[in-house]
Amino acid sequence: RNPERGTPDAWERKHLEAFDQRAAAGEGAAALEVGEVVTRADGTQAFRYMRAIPVGEVCLGCHGDADKIGAELKAELAKSYPQDRATGYRQGQIRGAMTVERPL
Repeated sequence: RNPERGTPDAWERKHLEAFDQRAAAGEGAAALEVGEVVTRADGTQAFRYMRAIPVGEVCLGCHGDADKIGAELKAELAKSYPQDRATGYRQGQIRGAMTVERPL
């Protein structure tokens, strides 16, 4: 919902796409993770880790079927996130990922 803070970089996009492929092949979203040492543009190395965040039941109140979101909440979401595209998810789908980068 926040494109300034939540836009994945190239490494994250690559692995989010791989997570989607793995999930489509039947792997559960809660088991999707990756970690590797990468070389940054400046030549330094870092360890990067990412783990998928599956949609839970509690998430569906704001991120589920848009037709099932209450009018008051829908109005608040429209006010706070006018470009919102974060609805229509189902329980168990990949909603996003937690990612960490640590210099070595």
